[in-house]
Amino acid sequence: MAFDFVLQEQIDSLKQREIKDQIYPFNPNYISLSKGYQLDLSLKEIERLHRFRNSGKFANSVAEFKAVTQVSSDWIIKYSPYFKFPEWVTSKKLKVKDLNVSVIKDINTATAEELIEIRGIGAVLSKRIVKYRVSIKGFDLMEQLNQVYGLDSLVISKIKSQYQILTPAKRTKIVLAEATMEDLLRIPFLTKKEAKKIIGLRTKNKKITLKSLRNEPEFDSLKLERLALYLQ
Repeated sequence: MAFDFVLQEQIDSLKQREIKDQIYPFNPNYISLSKGYQLDLSLKEIERLHRFRNSGKFANSVAEFKAVTQVSSDWIIKYSPYFKFPEWVTSKKLKVKDLNVSVIKDINTATAEELIEIRGIGAVLSKRIVKYRVSIKGFDLMEQLNQVYGLDSLVISKIKSQYQILTPAKRTKIVLAEATMEDLLRIPFLTKKEAKKIIGLRTKNKKITLKSLRNEPEFDSLKLERLALYLQ
């Protein structure tokens, strides 16, 4: 508690001084209190990093830093491009086993050749994963792998142990009031029956919104959360 109090006092002091400098490449393992404020880290996130470092450990990848600090994906997207790890970490010649860490790769940039290295994924499945990713313009959730025909739960678990979503999907959201049946059927998690339901409701109510769909039994909170990734 004393640690929290001291950190909070220092953060409040920094806020009063309005420290907001230009960001240069940095090693995320050495984020100081002032640097943490500049990077919009919360007190808890800074504390997690400091406790991790005080134990003598280092975060040697973006994914590991995210796991240690529990920062949001939005934060990672905004600030990880400035991360600068030591050459011995980033060197392509260094084998993963020599680092003694699990290097997490990005499922949104993985090639079919990389995916085929996972046991249980052959040439057909690896190409199918990439093809599906292209069709939806990138994964938003790892659970979307369940939509790839032929992937069983065991193989998906293996993928999740080596891959995460490190870069956001790139797509233009569809305007709900203008979406055609064809547009809706391209959305993962949305069945043909549900797409027809939306079109029918929109015919009755031109001002239909995702929020108004909450009154329909087919659209629970999880379904609406996923649809919000594709519709506006």
